[in-house]
Amino acid sequence: MGNICSWCKPEAPGANATRLYREGVSAWNRFLDKGRNASDLTEAIEKCHEALSMDAAQNEPTQRNDILLMLTFALLEQSLDQASLERIETHFTELEGRSDLARADAHAIAKRLASGYHELYNQTQTPSDFQLCLSSYTKVRQYSDKPEDRTKASLSMVALHRQRGQLEAAMGVIETEKSACPADKLDLLSSISMAKVMLHQEIYNSTGSSEELEKAITEGEDALQVQFDMPPPRRAAFLIGMAQSICALSEAQPLEVGFEGRGRDAIQYARESVGLSVGKQRINASIVLADALSSRRIKPTIQELDEAIGFYRKAKDSDALSGDQQLLASLANAISFRCEKEEDPENGTTFQSAVDLYQKALMASDDNRRNAHIANNIAWTYIKKANSTKAEVDYENARENYLKAVKFLEDTGTGSDDPGEENDVGYYKGKADEIAKTIAMPKERGKDVSPRHTSERKPTPPTKRRSTPRGSH
Repeated sequence: MGNICSWCKPEAPGANATRLYREGVSAWNRFLDKGRNASDLTEAIEKCHEALSMDAAQNEPTQRNDILLMLTFALLEQSLDQASLERIETHFTELEGRSDLARADAHAIAKRLASGYHELYNQTQTPSDFQLCLSSYTKVRQYSDKPEDRTKASLSMVALHRQRGQLEAAMGVIETEKSACPADKLDLLSSISMAKVMLHQEIYNSTGSSEELEKAITEGEDALQVQFDMPPPRRAAFLIGMAQSICALSEAQPLEVGFEGRGRDAIQYARESVGLSVGKQRINASIVLADALSSRRIKPTIQELDEAIGFYRKAKDSDALSGDQQLLASLANAISFRCEKEEDPENGTTFQSAVDLYQKALMASDDNRRNAHIANNIAWTYIKKANSTKAEVDYENARENYLKAVKFLEDTGTGSDDPGEENDVGYYKGKADEIAKTIAMPKERGKDVSPRHTSERKPTPPTKRRSTPRGSH
């Protein structure tokens, strides 16, 4: 056998791995520079896999790191199903264990993994995918050099926790982010404050704790004092949340508790929001303003009640809200309140128009608990009307609606989580009996038998469009 020329000798194992890696690099560069062709991406991935499978590549840590890094980025360009995400996660974990992984590369990988796991979780909603999603966002925060990237990842984690009803965990994330955020990043701090206000409102919605509303208002007022430079839509949304929190907190307090000053703050916030808003957001802001203007806690003037009625009517005329039960009931509340001071038949502001709106509200929903409160308000309106007209039919209508309220609650069945419902049933029955005695004794007609002004123990949460507590009359 003759001698073998050096140029035709078989390649050493390490050299073969290097050649495969270089071929992979060439394919990867073609993919990036020449139209992102799928065949180039496939070739790059295949070459990397071949190089990794060789023993020589496994014995060269630096080269293996280079191969793993390129392979990871190449795999992230493919469709990210669960199996591919798990493979990438495995490669990323190995890369993290090596000291030469650049933070910028680690951040880019973590960011893409978080996005992939988030999409997967949105499809599966499984606890395991939820944890993988959170873990990826945690790594994004870990490798973020820019405050903007860290805050964005934190807000994504907050959204995930909120989606699963883990509000305390969400609050922990946002409080940590607020502590870490540089004081000169006012745009980020404004986003964080908005998230905190929203979370306090949601925790109130879940627990009924007025303390959470106080925290939401305090957080919001502190943010407003800093005078963040918010875009108009964001500032409008922030102000709406503030006004809603104040309105809900006021309705959670007994009437004898002074709240006019804060109620006036809610009007100010809502009015500014109306000026900043357009479209649906403007309608929403105008409804919140109407809620604030028509609150008994501020002792509104006739002019303020008329303004509130105007806002409610305009919102009711919009296609999206024409049959909205809460809006119909709120408009009826404001009209009835206005009529206590003085009816205005020329503008359709009468006790009877309030009753008609309440009746439409009753037909707009099958929620018996809410309908019981509306029936209570109808009865109250008829009593106010009867105290003026002395008409037996008005007393009888009041009695019938108190009995309707009883039936609505009784039809909800047993197992209610509201300990006050039994008391409500007794209260409504007592008012019906009292009116029956009034009807039976004509000389008693005209005697004020109005029910006490009470609020629902837990007003409609401020995170919904507006607050409509029971006994807003």
